[in-house]
Amino acid sequence: MSVLAVPYERPTLEWPGESATEQPWLAWAVFVFTVTAALAWASYCIYTGGQPDVDIGWFRIKVSCYK
Repeated sequence: MSVLAVPYERPTLEWPGESATEQPWLAWAVFVFTVTAALAWASYCIYTGGQPDVDIGWFRIKVSCYK
């Protein structure tokens, strides 16, 4: 039996009797929390006399503090 003969089922988050649903508000809440934390860290960097460097990518936000 080859690997290609094994049936594949997509993983879903559902319980018996219920269909899977998307939660776009959860992704939005995580994004807002991440941006808020990055801005707070940049503000703290400025407060302590540093110079923040915020790098925003597709799947990450990086904040560096240079003093």
